[in-house]
Amino acid sequence: MSTELSKSYVPQTAQSHWYPQWQRLGIYRSQPSAKTPYSILMPPPNVTGILHFGHILNLTLQDLYIRWHRLKGAEACWFPGIDHAGIATQTKVEQELRKEGQTRHDLGREAFIDRVWEWKGKYGGIIQEQQRQLGVSCDWDRSLFTMDDHASQAVRDVFIRLFDDGLIYRGKRIINWSPVAMSALSDEEVIYKEVHEEIYTLRYHLEDGSGTLLVATVRPETIFADVAVAVNPKDERYRHLLGKNVIVPISGQAVPIIADDHADPEFGTGCVKVTPAHDPNDYEIGIRHGLPMPQCIEPDATLNALAGAFAGLDRFVARRKVVKALEEAELIEKAEKYSHNVGFSERGGEPVEPYLSDQWFVKMAPLAEPALKVVQDQQIRFYPEHWVKTYEHWMTNIRDWCISRQLWWGHRIPVYYTEDGRFTAARDEAHAREKLGLAADVAVHQDPDVLDTWFSSWLWPLTTMGWAGPESGKQKAESGKQRSDLDYYLPTDLLVTGPDIIFFWVARMIMATLRFDGRMPFKDVYFTSILRDGRGRKLSKSLGNSPDPLDVIEKYGADAVRFTMIYLAPLGSDVRLDIDEATQDIPSMEIGRNFANKVWNACRFLQMKRSEIGEGGSLVTFEPSTADRWIESRYNTAVATASAALDDYKITEYARTLYDFIWRDFCDWYVEIVKVQFADQTDAGYRTALLDHAFRIIEGTLTLLHPVMPFLSEELWHGLYGYGEDQSISVRSAPVVDPTRIDAEVESHFDLLQSVVETLRRQRAEMGIPPGKRLPVHLSAPADLVPFLESQRAVVSSLARVDELVIGTGLSKPPASVADVVRGIETFLVVEGAVDLDKEKERLEKEHDRLTKAIAGVQKKLSNEGFMKGAKPDVVEAEQKKLADWTDAKEKIERNLATL
Repeated sequence: MSTELSKSYVPQTAQSHWYPQWQRLGIYRSQPSAKTPYSILMPPPNVTGILHFGHILNLTLQDLYIRWHRLKGAEACWFPGIDHAGIATQTKVEQELRKEGQTRHDLGREAFIDRVWEWKGKYGGIIQEQQRQLGVSCDWDRSLFTMDDHASQAVRDVFIRLFDDGLIYRGKRIINWSPVAMSALSDEEVIYKEVHEEIYTLRYHLEDGSGTLLVATVRPETIFADVAVAVNPKDERYRHLLGKNVIVPISGQAVPIIADDHADPEFGTGCVKVTPAHDPNDYEIGIRHGLPMPQCIEPDATLNALAGAFAGLDRFVARRKVVKALEEAELIEKAEKYSHNVGFSERGGEPVEPYLSDQWFVKMAPLAEPALKVVQDQQIRFYPEHWVKTYEHWMTNIRDWCISRQLWWGHRIPVYYTEDGRFTAARDEAHAREKLGLAADVAVHQDPDVLDTWFSSWLWPLTTMGWAGPESGKQKAESGKQRSDLDYYLPTDLLVTGPDIIFFWVARMIMATLRFDGRMPFKDVYFTSILRDGRGRKLSKSLGNSPDPLDVIEKYGADAVRFTMIYLAPLGSDVRLDIDEATQDIPSMEIGRNFANKVWNACRFLQMKRSEIGEGGSLVTFEPSTADRWIESRYNTAVATASAALDDYKITEYARTLYDFIWRDFCDWYVEIVKVQFADQTDAGYRTALLDHAFRIIEGTLTLLHPVMPFLSEELWHGLYGYGEDQSISVRSAPVVDPTRIDAEVESHFDLLQSVVETLRRQRAEMGIPPGKRLPVHLSAPADLVPFLESQRAVVSSLARVDELVIGTGLSKPPASVADVVRGIETFLVVEGAVDLDKEKERLEKEHDRLTKAIAGVQKKLSNEGFMKGAKPDVVEAEQKKLADWTDAKEKIERNLATL
């Protein structure tokens, strides 16, 4: 027995009912089986994270594919998890401590780490609860935290293996340094912003007094660590000065003039101050020329003793005082306004300091070579494909990876030191003594730093499947145990992620999985689009154009949000969302909500018709009408098109195929024709057979719709067909195309019928005919089409509001009628008595004149070069829209005048 559908769809009711039900049934749990596996790795959100619209698109895409392949009969497994997010989490907890008047140093390392675990227990599950609001169908029993025991063991053992293989080393490098966190930062933790400041051209006098070099810098506070001035070797202006010394302003040290290609003869004076310890480009110059690398800035961003009288000052305070001293010494040639990009810490918000320090590094070149090959050979495919070029460029110019962070929260670096400076990577102190050949009573101490968060994330394809490191894998193999999850699910089928972490995560996962397992981590990588508002700006909390997705889900429903995001996200193109910043609403979501309501209303109509006829009827066989055969053909075409679109990751095409079939074909046409057929046939048996046909079509359609709108489809599937609570559309079979049901001739005929009805509807609308008024219509058609049109007389009469329909060949235009031609059929809408033709013609001519003048005005404005250069993009876009709308209106009027 079906359940009566409510008058309108209430998404919150469906969501609150079905998600717990799915979890109770355990239908999203997965274990290796005889089925073909299909698996996806969920990019682990930070434990500190909250849901944003980037997550919404990413999660919807993954859920779409995991649900689709589950319907196709695969053993579908979506691996979820959470990242411990070293610096982000430590920052959160330190902020709490500051409110209590404490620092982590007051607590000590162990107590602080206990405090972080306590924080994680309280807040760490928030984002996973938020993910559930979207309806994600992952296997929550498999959720992994990157600090879980086996994952931590894997991180430790991988470090040891790479250390022993000579691929991890300790060395000095310029790194991103956070003076607030007092730690190195990864590149993805640095946000670049345009900064407006001054560039100072300083006077560096030649040591021999023969002249002066003019050198530009935005960081005069670093002159105390200058070790050279570089000029381009091809710059004729300075070639005769190579090898001479200049005196650094204020600081007073003599430094050489050297030749290096980094110096750009076209920028400034062509002379560059070289400060290797405080600039990454200068560091490379220093390496090439074997220069010393003194530091004048401390880890807390204050100047040190090398700065003399300026020691102890914050770097920006020091800059002002140094500039003043330079001015007093007449060592500034000029100061100019200058705009450039500066890196800021994503967490602390302060400008990042390029800093030379001892850090741990991974040699990347040996790991990069095989990881590049599998992408170039298309063993791993990128969508869109153009990201392959970006990947190739980075992998062929790869730099060693700085993996150490000066934090307490995270995987502590498993390196142990002796008092005399020897060290090794080891599982614990005993293992370290064993590797170093030390007695049991010799003291060793562990490195205080932790590993970059990405060092655990690059093992994600392995640790999600229970892998605990290279040693554990070896032990299991020796004991005869099978790594069943790895053997069954790896390589996973799809990774969905943003292109901004193609290097930090995607490339490194490929490297690590190939290195330690010998297989690829995944087959396909789908790079999501950038989300932008109506003005083309990236969604950002700071811009006020990034609403809380949970508020949007509450207003529109999860399925509406999911469908809209997919509908607006073509592969490789940015997603534009219409956002109301004042109300933090996203009116674009009306697309999904209106579509959900359309589907609901169509299903409710069918259910009501079913209840009208009750049981019984005398009809034995059902002879489908042209409309019945047409909808079955269109359904099978839709299944074929949507399935192919999903195979090719053309998700927008999938969504639009569903939208067009359900909204236009099924709801706007077939449902309306069912009403006509119901009116013409009173036999209960015929009506039952007709509805059975419609119900078969809609059940397959709901299954096809389920991956993107799971709650709606589940609710309707149960409501229409009366399935039990222990059943779910999630585990039904995906619709399969029946090529024998695709009838091109029927579709062509019906397309003609639609064109005729739409033409008559348009004519009525343009003439202002009230919807309820029926008018005579004459159709003059070629002889071969007359029988088809006669068979559709009831349909045309009903849908086009016709009271007398004349169909024939070579018909003359009736008096007081408007005419049109559609695919060889002349349509005549008789408007006598409904419209005063003379007055209508006069009205149209006046409106035509008004629009002509208005169009000329807009065209003049848009052809004005001054306007186009000075106007804001949204103003120009508004004017262009006016032109398009008014031109369209004018063409409609001209068409109406022609028929009069």
